[in-house]
Amino acid sequence: MLDKNMLFGFAAGCVLGAVGYKFYNDHKDDIDEKIKGLKNFKVLTGNEGNEEKAPESNEEMTLEELEAQKERLEDLIAEMQANRKDNV
Repeated sequence: MLDKNMLFGFAAGCVLGAVGYKFYNDHKDDIDEKIKGLKNFKVLTGNEGNEEKAPESNEEMTLEELEAQKERLEDLIAEMQANRKDNV
């Protein structure tokens, strides 16, 4: 049931796991900063040249910000629908 290849694979996995754990502990602060930075990452569409930061939560957003986002989404929807009609 246990052959040489399975034992070798298990040992290699343990070694790589230990190396990964050590690397994470040595670079924990950098990795955590990058993960937190991903929360504010926003993919830009072809029409937008400026990058906006995503708000932390909806509770912090003002009514004006929400209306601006709504208008932007409506514009994107209209553009996608126009592109579909052009392609048909």
